[in-house]
Amino acid sequence: MACLQACIPTKYLGEDEKLLVSIAPKGLEAVEPGAIEALYQQEPNRLVFGSTPYLALYNLGKRFYDPQKIQERIEKQEAKRDRKIAAAGTDSTKVVRLRTKFDNRIDRLQENKKEGNVLMQIGEPPAIYDSTLMEETMEQVDIYLNSKGYFNHLSSYEKEVKKDKLVYITLNIEENAPYRYTEFSYDIPDSAMLRLVKSTADRSLLQPGEKYDEEELSAERDRLYELMKNRGYYDFVRAYIEFEVDTSFAGRTAQVKTIIQNPEQGVNHPLYTINKVFFKTDADRFGIPRDTIRYDGVHYVAYKHRYSPLILDKKVDIYPGQRYSQLRTSTTQRKLAELDVFQFNNVLYNKADAPSDSSFQLNAYINALPAKKFQETIELGLNFTERTPGPFSSVRLRVRNLFGGAENLDIGLRGGIEGQISLADNNQTVLIREFGGDVALSFPVILLPFTNKNLLSGYSPRTRIYTGYTNSDRQQYIRTNYELGLDYIWQVTRNPLRPPVMQFIFSPVNLNVVQGEILDRNFERNLIANSEGSRSLIESFSDGIISFIGFNFIYNTNDFTQTRNARYFRGLVEVGGLTKELGLDLSNSNLQTFQYFKINPDYRRYIPLGGSRYFVYRLNAGVASPIFDSEILPYEKHFFSGGASSVRAWQSRRLGLGSYAAVKPVEESEPYRVGTTRDYDLEQPGEVLVEANVEYRFNIFSFLNGALFMDAGNVWLLEPDSNRPGADFKFNRFYKELAVGTGFGLRLDLSVLILRFDLATKVYDPAGLYGNKFILNDFRFGDFLTRNNQSTLQIGIGYPF
Repeated sequence: MACLQACIPTKYLGEDEKLLVSIAPKGLEAVEPGAIEALYQQEPNRLVFGSTPYLALYNLGKRFYDPQKIQERIEKQEAKRDRKIAAAGTDSTKVVRLRTKFDNRIDRLQENKKEGNVLMQIGEPPAIYDSTLMEETMEQVDIYLNSKGYFNHLSSYEKEVKKDKLVYITLNIEENAPYRYTEFSYDIPDSAMLRLVKSTADRSLLQPGEKYDEEELSAERDRLYELMKNRGYYDFVRAYIEFEVDTSFAGRTAQVKTIIQNPEQGVNHPLYTINKVFFKTDADRFGIPRDTIRYDGVHYVAYKHRYSPLILDKKVDIYPGQRYSQLRTSTTQRKLAELDVFQFNNVLYNKADAPSDSSFQLNAYINALPAKKFQETIELGLNFTERTPGPFSSVRLRVRNLFGGAENLDIGLRGGIEGQISLADNNQTVLIREFGGDVALSFPVILLPFTNKNLLSGYSPRTRIYTGYTNSDRQQYIRTNYELGLDYIWQVTRNPLRPPVMQFIFSPVNLNVVQGEILDRNFERNLIANSEGSRSLIESFSDGIISFIGFNFIYNTNDFTQTRNARYFRGLVEVGGLTKELGLDLSNSNLQTFQYFKINPDYRRYIPLGGSRYFVYRLNAGVASPIFDSEILPYEKHFFSGGASSVRAWQSRRLGLGSYAAVKPVEESEPYRVGTTRDYDLEQPGEVLVEANVEYRFNIFSFLNGALFMDAGNVWLLEPDSNRPGADFKFNRFYKELAVGTGFGLRLDLSVLILRFDLATKVYDPAGLYGNKFILNDFRFGDFLTRNNQSTLQIGIGYPF
C-alpha cells in the first residue's frame, strides 16, 4: 500500500482526459457537508495522504484483466454444460443438478467479466472529469437547498487543474436566510377528521418559526397517516393527504395548507370498530373442526390448546369494541414474537357485514404458527490464547412452552481445554480444563406475590430463574463456582417494528458460592508476592459466598449494524452482602462473605458522516468498594482495563494501576547484572475505572471495513498503598495517568457476524520505567507478529463498542 500511495497515476489517461480527485463544498453554515456530498453525480477518486491507492489497485488489477479470455471460458463452460446435459438424456434429476452446477460457474465468470478481478473490485476505476455530470451535480445541489428552505441561495463551482491532469472542484455555496413557517390552515371536509387533526396540532412536525423543509413535510404526512390508521380509519391511504405551500405572501415566509380529501365514494371516511377477535394457535388441518375457548372477549381456537389463554391475553392488544388501530396490531405481533414460542405470527382483518345502523366493523384473525418444541444448538471451536491451542464445545437445548404458559427452559453444557503460560514459570505452559453447565427458566410475566401476573404487562416483562456450575482445573489450582439468580426484565419500545429503546433488569437474588484450592505452593507464594498489601487477589481463591442485588438500565437508539445517528447508555448498580444487614448472615466457619458497592455507567455516541463513514466515541467509568465492616472486594467485582473492547494496546486486564509499574528482576550478561523489567504476567484489578475511546469507521470495499482509533484509560485503587506508590486515584492527577494507545482495525462484515482485527500500539504509558512514558517511537511493524509489550493484535467478534 505504501508503494501504491507513492503518486497519482495519470499515464493511462487519454490526451483530453483529466482525473477528478476532489470536490469540496465551501461556505456551508447550517447544511451538513455530508448531505451535499451525497448529491455528487460523479464521485472523485479517493485521496489518501495525497495519493490515490484505490485507483492504483484498480490499474494494477487491470494489467491482469482480459475480458476476451473470460468470454472464452464462459463459452467453454456453456459448451461443456450442453454436452453433459445431452449425455444425461431423460434423467431429469441429473439434468437439473448439472444445469445448476454449470450455471453457477457461468454466473461467476459473467460477474468477473463485468466487475473485473479482485484487485479491480477492491480498487476504483478512474474518475474521468465530465463537465456535464458537474452541471447535473449543481442542479441537484440547487434542488436540495430549495427543499431545505434556502430559496434565495447562491451556488457556483470553481475548477482548478493541477499538473495538467488533476481536477480539483470547489463548490461555492451561500445559503442566505431560509424561509420559515408563519401560518397553517386546513382544508378537511370530514369534520370528525378535522377535529382529530386540530387536537394533535401540538404534536405536528411543522411549527411556526421553523425552517421550511420538504423532508419534514413528508414526515408530517406520515404522522397524519399513522394518526388516521390508529384511530379507526382502516381504509385510509396516504394519497388522501396533500400540502399546499405558499411562499409568495411575504419575504422568506411559508404558509402551509393541510388538505385531506374525502374518498371518491361516500361523504366521509368510514370509522371501523373491532367486531370479533379470533386467535388461532396451530396449523390448519382441513376437514377437522377446532375447539374454541372464549377468554376476555377473544376466541382462542385450536385442535389442542397448548398455550394458556391467560398468558396470551397479556400479549394481545386487540379486543372487540375497540377502534381499529394499526399500532395495536403491530404491538400484538411484536409481543407474540418476543415469547419465542411461535415460528411466526400475523394479524389479518375481514370486513364484517354492515348491520342496519350502517356502522363499519372488522373481524380480526390472529394467526400464530408454533415453533419447534425442542431446539438444539451445538458449538465446536478452538481457543488460542498463549502458545497452545485447545478445543472447546457447548451443547444447548431449549424446551419451549414447558408448562403451557409460554415458559422456556434452557439447558446448557460446556467444556474446553486451553493452554496458558504458567505464572510460576514463564517457560512452562499449563493446561486449563474448564467445564460447566447451566439451567435457566424464563416466564413471560413478572412473578411476584399479589400481582395477578399483570405487573408491567404492557412492557414485555420476563422473569428469569438461573442456576449454573463452573469448574476450572489447572496445575496450580482448582476453582468451582455455583450460581443462583433471579432476574426481572422489562423494556420500553417507541416503535413496535424496532428494537427496544430502554431495557430494565432488576436482579433481587444473586448468590455465588466459590470454592477454591491452591495445589502449587510456588503459585501461592507468587500470588502473595503480587498482592503487595491487598488481600483481594489471594482471598479470591478462598471459599466464599458472594450475594448481591443488582439493577441494570440500558438506553439504546441504535440497531445491530450500528448505522444510525444514535446514543447508547448503560448503567449498572450492585450492592453486595445486604443479607447480613437484614439479619441473614450467610457466613460460616468455611465460607466468608463480602459486602460491597459497585456502579458502572457507560455512554456511547454514534455519528454518521455519510458514505458509510462514522465517528464513534465512548466514555466508561466505574467505582467499586467494600462497605460496612467488609475490607475485601471480591476479585470478580474489580474493574480491569486493557483488551479487545478496552484500551487495545494493552493485553486483556494488564493495564494499571495508575502510574505504578509492577516490575520483576531480569538477569543481564556482559557485564552480568540484575536489572528490572515490566511485569505483565498478572492481571491488575482496580477499584476505580476511567476509559475513553474514539473511532473513525469507514468502508474499504464490499464487506471489508476499516477503523482508525485511539483509546485512553486506566484503573486505580481507592486508598493509597505504600507498597504501590501512584496506584491510588486522585482528582488532581488521574488525567495525567491515562494510558493512551492508537491503531488501525479491519472488520469483516459477514452479515451474521462481524469479525474484527485491531492492530494497536502504545503511545503513552503513565507507568513507563525510568521516566520513559511517551513510547510511540518504540513501535515496529514486526511487533504485531511477535510476543512483545509495545503492540498487540486484538481479535474479536462484533464492534468493540
